Amino acid sequence: MIKLFKQNKMFRVYLTYQFFSSIGGAMFSMFILLSVHLLYQNSLFTGIAGFLMAAPRIVSFAVGPVIDRRNKITIMRLTTFLEFLVLAFLAFTPLQEHLGVLFMFAVIFAYNIAALFESPAGIALLPHIVREDEIIEANSLINIIAMAGGIVIGAVLFTSLAGEVNFSFLYGFSAVFIALAFIFSLFLKNNTMFPNKPVVKKGIKETKPSNYINDLKEGAKFIRRSILLITTFAVVAMDFIGEIAYVNRPMFLEYHTGAQGYVLFTLMMLIGGVAASFLVGKLGNKYTIGKLIFMLFIFAGMLRVVFALVVPLNLIGALLTTIIYAAIIIAIDIIFSSLNQKIPQKNIVGRVSTISTTLVAVSVALGALAGGFLGNIVSDAGHVFIYQGIGLAAIGIFVVFTPSVRKLPKMNEIGKVDSL
Repeated sequence: MIKLFKQNKMFRVYLTYQFFSSIGGAMFSMFILLSVHLLYQNSLFTGIAGFLMAAPRIVSFAVGPVIDRRNKITIMRLTTFLEFLVLAFLAFTPLQEHLGVLFMFAVIFAYNIAALFESPAGIALLPHIVREDEIIEANSLINIIAMAGGIVIGAVLFTSLAGEVNFSFLYGFSAVFIALAFIFSLFLKNNTMFPNKPVVKKGIKETKPSNYINDLKEGAKFIRRSILLITTFAVVAMDFIGEIAYVNRPMFLEYHTGAQGYVLFTLMMLIGGVAASFLVGKLGNKYTIGKLIFMLFIFAGMLRVVFALVVPLNLIGALLTTIIYAAIIIAIDIIFSSLNQKIPQKNIVGRVSTISTTLVAVSVALGALAGGFLGNIVSDAGHVFIYQGIGLAAIGIFVVFTPSVRKLPKMNEIGKVDSL
């Protein structure tokens, strides 16, 4: 990973952009749900907020062809600037006194509309600036840098929450990082290190300036005829049950540990993410992916059940469980992201990625609403995390009984072949 960083100047610029963008976006995502919970003390409102965070991504399938046919760097610049404007507006608006929950919902929706284009544009750009055998290392390094920065910032924010929570300060802080991301996006250039040279695959026609619907069909056809259909189903199910738990997380942790505890657990998630990113980057090419995915799902399910039981009893044990769980989930995400970038040919990565993102977004949006209602029904929010753990284990069992996934080789052995 260090060699990739030293030798590829364009990747260093891209990495710096992702560093600031990820921190700013993560801070917004982290505190927007907490602010909705603390301001209104209604899990249904928190569920709606989670729904609005995911809802724009439901139309991600329509974004892919646009990204594939347009300048990806320009898209990243424009959307990052829009994200900055939204955060700056949020930071200087007296939410509690005047505009209320509807304003919060509008801000959440606007920010995620911008992110709808920014994230897949970055995903589609990466294969153009690193070699195929460096993709998993590049994704791991991006996660390490972003999460390491998040840990430092989170530690600062943890101390700031000792008294009354100042959300205007937190959103202003987020806006600063997004502004820095925009500045570094100006240094990205179109003359990428690895220009797009499409490789024609069986059943996939080389992209031509045809109509928009055909582009969408081509991306959907690729997913349907490849192993990405099964892996996408697995991640869709994982994110659905994950979002049900996620929207209940502020209520569960704030009740047992307070607002500072919520931030502390978020820091543990970041620490786990750094560990996972480092390990996947170092070891991701040394183990067969199919068996590894199964084991990760099973362990994640077990740890989620333990988390629900330990939080009310032992803070240290709950924090350690959170670190390990986060490491496993981030490892799964990196593996799935790398498969989505490695298996398709370069000129359809954008549409393939956004179609799978659309399916995930639908599941997340529905999971947020389901989580909001479930939070009002269950007597103890800890039960939600137990249900999540059972669901993760079930996904792992599904994966191991699917031959095409179970037989996946090591990541560096996965070529663009028809069997995948």
